[in-house]
Amino acid sequence: MPIPILHFPYVVQKTIFESMNYCEVFVLSLCSKRMKSCVVQAKPRVPKIWHCVFEKVLNTSNQVCFLIQVWKLGGTLAKSLYEHVKSLYRYTEPCGLEVHINTFTEEVPIYENVDKILLKGKLLQLNDLDTFLSHYPNLSTLMIQPTVFGKLSDSSKILEISNIQLSNAGHFGARLLSRFTGRNIACRSLDITEAEINLLIRKWMKSEAYHDLETIQFSVTPDYELDTDLIIDQLETEEFDPTKRAQWYQIDYKLYNIPTSPFDFSGDNCFDVIRENDGKRASFLSFTNFFMFLVWN
Repeated sequence: MPIPILHFPYVVQKTIFESMNYCEVFVLSLCSKRMKSCVVQAKPRVPKIWHCVFEKVLNTSNQVCFLIQVWKLGGTLAKSLYEHVKSLYRYTEPCGLEVHINTFTEEVPIYENVDKILLKGKLLQLNDLDTFLSHYPNLSTLMIQPTVFGKLSDSSKILEISNIQLSNAGHFGARLLSRFTGRNIACRSLDITEAEINLLIRKWMKSEAYHDLETIQFSVTPDYELDTDLIIDQLETEEFDPTKRAQWYQIDYKLYNIPTSPFDFSGDNCFDVIRENDGKRASFLSFTNFFMFLVWN
């Protein structure tokens, strides 16, 4: 039997809307202008929203609870969907944005209150990335799946971001790592040498760089093996001491809630270093294909 929602008092309407899932509320808002007005007035709370802009479809989704998918017919539709969703829900935290780089040249809305972005695609020019990032000055976390090409400069917008993940880091990842000023950076297939790793450790120890650093982690290209002896060459290191720090550390992936096992910072592949000016301790793990640097809080 149909329920005459519009005939009920506002308090009853709000209770009904709160009992619905997010997709049901969205569909209900499309029934009529009066129904949309009732939904907007109730303004149901939602957890983190992810807006997804791909080549053929445009989605607005909550990663756990719901997905709204619309065939992408142009910038006008994208903007209309965004404005409609924004009017319906009361966000409890900043939004996330997932974008295919082929849509950079199209007319898409500038999404508000975004703190995390995931970029998809194959090849990305740094100039295009800078233009895109200029629309999101408050970004805290960025994950880039494409390979990035271009010359990194002091004005590059990516240097302003605290948490970065590169899926195809290559040479660009090594250049970014050498100038990184944020907190956490993770790279796959990084093209880097032991001398460069040794230098970044030295810079941290002498407070010449990486002042806000929390973690660095990367895997190298499949055809390369790291030599730990070259990495620790002439570095003053210490062995694990349980009286000075913990043995295990749980990584907090900033972009997605990815479950991980704690890392064991002890054993023959673990080394401690001390920052000269304040005595702060860091540890690094060095294997043939993986390296991780952790500053203890």
